[in-house]
Amino acid sequence: MSQLTAERVPASLSILGSRVSVFDSYDHLLQLIRERIWSRQPTFCVAINPEKVYRAKHDARLKQVLDATHIQLCDGVGISIAARLLHKKRIARCTGIDVFLLLLGLAEREGWKAFLFGASPEVNSATHTALSVKFPNLKIVGRQHGYVKDSAAVVDAINRSGADLLFVAMGSPRQEFWIDEHLPALRTTFCMGVGGSFDVVSGTARRAPAPFRKTGTEWLYRLLVQPSRLKRQMALPAFALGVLGGAIRRRSIASCTETQS
Repeated sequence: MSQLTAERVPASLSILGSRVSVFDSYDHLLQLIRERIWSRQPTFCVAINPEKVYRAKHDARLKQVLDATHIQLCDGVGISIAARLLHKKRIARCTGIDVFLLLLGLAEREGWKAFLFGASPEVNSATHTALSVKFPNLKIVGRQHGYVKDSAAVVDAINRSGADLLFVAMGSPRQEFWIDEHLPALRTTFCMGVGGSFDVVSGTARRAPAPFRKTGTEWLYRLLVQPSRLKRQMALPAFALGVLGGAIRRRSIASCTETQS
């Protein structure tokens, strides 16, 4: 714990211009988050995957928001591979949904309070019910579906609840934009966008089977069950080409440096 106390913020790598935090394991990540919550350090955590990195290269607002976050999870296997090719560095893959569930388990043990914001009224309610069963001692002090127009009222409800952790399920990048915009007014210590995690937890959507999760090919499973995602997935080849190009340039520079020396 002393090492984490000294760090406060994790080291990070640049993947095509987007920062990704360097963690050895889920335990390493949870220790850092635990420390930040107990010391009341406002923390904005974001899951980074190839699609998000690609979008950030073409969306100045998203790039600015991602740069302002405190913890950037290596959510996609493509990010892990990119770290090896570009930096020769192994970083642990910490998926958004697993971090979400692990944090709720930690919150149950530590006595922290959680607020669930986002998804449809039915999914939000079902998520609350499912989590209450899975974590019977977890303090879920409030919830609000995402079909609201008055964000100020939502922020007020979150603050009045006394929540320590806020999980926002709006899909990316909408959830990141919402958190970034309202973070100055929020009194929660930890905020994180969790995408479709509410859908999975509630049983509305099925998580990718274990073989896809182990190989990091959840994107392929989602494409198979939802072909309409094809347009979004077109970012993956562009990301791969960008990483390969960056790796080749780094090797060329390294070779030239060695030759000159």
